[in-house]
Amino acid sequence: MSSVIQRLVLALAVLALTPAAALADWRRAESQHFVVYSDGSERSLRDYTARLERFHGLLRARFGGPAQDDLRKLPVYLVDDARALRVAMPHLPEGIDGYYTASENDIFAILIRGRDDDLLLHEYTHHFMANIGQGQFPGWFSEGLAEYYATATVSAAGAATFGMPNRGRQQQLQGRWLPMDQLLRARGSFDVEGQSARGAYYAQSWLLTHWLLADQNRARALGVYLNTVNAGVEPVQAWQASFGMSPDTLETQLKAYNRGRLYYSELNIPPVTPEITVSTLPPAWDTVILPLINSRSPNAEETDGPALLATSRANAARFPDDALALVALGRAERRWGDSAAAEAALTRALEIDPAQVEGLLLMADIVEERSDLATDEVEIDRQRDMAIGLLRRALQTDPKDYRVYADLARLRRGAADYPSQDDLMTWAMAARYAPQVMSIRGDAAIAMLNDGRYDEAVALLTPIANDPHGGAHVQFARGLMARIEQMRAGSEPE
Repeated sequence: MSSVIQRLVLALAVLALTPAAALADWRRAESQHFVVYSDGSERSLRDYTARLERFHGLLRARFGGPAQDDLRKLPVYLVDDARALRVAMPHLPEGIDGYYTASENDIFAILIRGRDDDLLLHEYTHHFMANIGQGQFPGWFSEGLAEYYATATVSAAGAATFGMPNRGRQQQLQGRWLPMDQLLRARGSFDVEGQSARGAYYAQSWLLTHWLLADQNRARALGVYLNTVNAGVEPVQAWQASFGMSPDTLETQLKAYNRGRLYYSELNIPPVTPEITVSTLPPAWDTVILPLINSRSPNAEETDGPALLATSRANAARFPDDALALVALGRAERRWGDSAAAEAALTRALEIDPAQVEGLLLMADIVEERSDLATDEVEIDRQRDMAIGLLRRALQTDPKDYRVYADLARLRRGAADYPSQDDLMTWAMAARYAPQVMSIRGDAAIAMLNDGRYDEAVALLTPIANDPHGGAHVQFARGLMARIEQMRAGSEPE
């Protein structure tokens, strides 16, 4: 058993075996763009939520974007220490104080309360840029821009600073550099081998972005460069054409720039005075929520199923009338235990809280599975209609939950008229509320492609193809985009 899993088992055992321990009060703060959960004080929760809203205001002032009604609010969990963080995220290396993830199961951030905000601001910059449709940046600029804004501050009066020197990245720049042509060509950090080389990738990306944005002429040339790269020109050739310098000359200039005094930008934005509603959550939250977050992970190597199942059973026994504890039990039983017990737990949870979205989604999965196993057409249709009914109930509770739209669209895949116009609209809504989830973008793109909507398909695929974090989805998107070009040219191979 790995040390990570050992820590998880120990942490979960402590949660499960100390029912008499005092429970911390968890609170929920909801603002225009965030839902923040914390087991700390209400004052610190309000302050943190307001800081997030001010940072969102800075990004909105700089880049524009959709109105608040068009965005799904980002859940953020604040925990007390590294032990609590690793109950939810046991795979995190030591020294990492937070994490952001976007998957089919959820999009959220979790971090240790009171630590530096750099990680969350970096990831929220990515999150925000995806929300406004900016997915056509080279890997180095995507990461460099996120690093550039990670040190931003915004006061309650709207006085903002950004582009502050990043001391950690400057320290990394004292080591060995990546060749600049490699940096320019890399699709993302996944193209760079070795931990120190990846550190250099992020540091050089930050410095290059800082250097470009520190001068108006360079910033204008950056716009030309980005357009040239997006037009398909090889990145180093595009750089030389846009800036008139070789990668070696660029490295010399960047090293000189780093030795000098780095300046930052100031901007006054309209004061951000968010409306924040705080509520106290049920006592079960203190033992349920962190293991539940872990059990939602789609990656088997990040979870210890038997430990999570035991903890979920203990929590449900301790809190038999708490909907969240029962939903957590239903999820764990469905994944690692007994399917009948899962359905019983979810049925009871929905009796207590008929609008519990996660419970409705899980129950719809169970019903859909019964439909897939049925052989009688009448029974297949009955079970499928039941699943659709559950999902529609979830949608009434949260009209911006991308998971509901994706599940509704997938339920329709076997229909003779798929994809209908309603199916395409459902996929569009799923991608609209979760542009950060690459698998949903990909499935939506395939549906658009099957209806001959090439432009919509390419728009959905482009951010996947440019994802600086890499993965199989990048190659999938690039291959599908090449196929679309062949189809447009009338030369698709048989």
